[in-house]
Amino acid sequence: MSTNIQINYTNKSMNKDLPTVFVFTKNETPTFDALKEGVAWRTIPNIGRGSSSSFVFPIVTMVGATWKGGMNKTEVLASDIGKRYTVSKNETGIVLEGNGNASDTKSIEVNNDANIQDGISASLYKDGKLMLTKNIVGYGQKATFVLKPKLYWGIASEIVESQLLNSAVLNTDHFFELDLEGASEINVSLNGNAEDGYTFKVDSQK
Repeated sequence: MSTNIQINYTNKSMNKDLPTVFVFTKNETPTFDALKEGVAWRTIPNIGRGSSSSFVFPIVTMVGATWKGGMNKTEVLASDIGKRYTVSKNETGIVLEGNGNASDTKSIEVNNDANIQDGISASLYKDGKLMLTKNIVGYGQKATFVLKPKLYWGIASEIVESQLLNSAVLNTDHFFELDLEGASEINVSLNGNAEDGYTFKVDSQK
């Protein structure tokens, strides 16, 4: 996966409740719980039968950190897998900088070397939108993010983009896995009805 991926969504279902489709990714660490820690990276509301929506999954992942309940935030940097980023306090104040390699070549690490009350939240972004976050990274601790080229799709009655899934009203806890490996454009549709249930599927990809 070396280029941005175009994703096209079409509603082919008979759903009359105007569900909001949401898309998220997983942190492939053993302790990650999607229902507790997953973030709605994209929401796709009000797409009626036969209508569609398109968005881009960028190759570039950005990294940043916040503190004091999200009121304060560091500069957001382009990140590389296998690299370490550290929040520290220098002569200018609290900053985020890249500083060497992560302990695992498959991960992005965010270290907290700043002694801040209640710690920091470390976050990854794509397309300027929050994709993954780890809350309360204490002084001397680190957040570890392991990404795979996969997106997960679900339906919710109430959900807000960039908010945790645990604050949403989800219609299911089973999610459709979309593998992006090797693709440049993927067409996804929602199918089905209230009686038989709803399913996502890949209609085509290139």
